[in-house]
Amino acid sequence: MCMFLYNCINQKTQNLKTADEIFRSFFDVVWITTNREKIQNLISNANCMSPNGKYSTEMHTASGGYSYFKQVYSYKPAAFETVIENKASGYELGDSLIPLSKEALYTIRSHEFHNMVLEVDHRFHDFGNPEIIEVDGMKAYRLNAKDELNNDCTLFFDIKTGLFSALHFQNPADAKETIKTKFSDWKNVKDLLLPHHVDIDQSGKKYTFDFTKVIINSPDFYYKNVKK
Repeated sequence: MCMFLYNCINQKTQNLKTADEIFRSFFDVVWITTNREKIQNLISNANCMSPNGKYSTEMHTASGGYSYFKQVYSYKPAAFETVIENKASGYELGDSLIPLSKEALYTIRSHEFHNMVLEVDHRFHDFGNPEIIEVDGMKAYRLNAKDELNNDCTLFFDIKTGLFSALHFQNPADAKETIKTKFSDWKNVKDLLLPHHVDIDQSGKKYTFDFTKVIINSPDFYYKNVKK
């Protein structure tokens, strides 16, 4: 083997990290002065765009798996509202409570972007060996894994910044479709670095989330008891 090629391969091998090392590097960037155990709840609001038009998303999440999710659309009269008790149980709200399927639960939890970022090492499992690739002119670690439905997915971490930059996962409603999510516009929120812009590409259908509010540990947080 020529020395130039040997050095290139050796350098690439030395630059590779394990999944645990990638997570540690990422959390070193995100957890500025606090840690995940101190996060009891998170409230966010986003202005969104879809192929059909504008809509808004409101999300309230708490440690333990609870979440309240609401979307209001400019292009249809009825809002979509759900309460998730945990990752195995939730309801769509309306004239009556409609139990959510495991696929619907997963889809809604996939919109918990900030929780996903902060719990990336818990929400995914069976991590493969990282690979170094180039994406949009930037080097990234590509990490294959399984999601909460045990479907294949791929996580990307920007090598330069250490940030969790993208996620590709299987649409639970269509096994042949891959949903590509990108995180950007990271800002300091109560000593945490969190993304404020999300792009989603669903087989050419584009969605964007621009967060106007992200609140950590709000004293006004409450649990919506839908069974009363």
